[in-house]
Amino acid sequence: MKCPFCENEMQKGILSGDGRSAVTWKAGEEQTGFFDRFLGIGKVTAAKHTLAHFAIEANYCHACKKKNFDTDIQSSTDLQK
Repeated sequence: MKCPFCENEMQKGILSGDGRSAVTWKAGEEQTGFFDRFLGIGKVTAAKHTLAHFAIEANYCHACKKKNFDTDIQSSTDLQK
């Protein structure tokens, strides 16, 4: 899928979270694993979470059925800084 703003190719992935840890995103079709969650890899900075739930502020277009939100995804290289 192309980004509706910059026209670059977007990566398909999985957003996941259960309230016990941060909301994460991982490219592909599998959720973030235990060790990545433990290290904070894939953490979605836009997601605010508590032990009971998480919330992400996002915009939605009824016409094209797309949601968007501003965030950053922490990578393993960010941990080395």
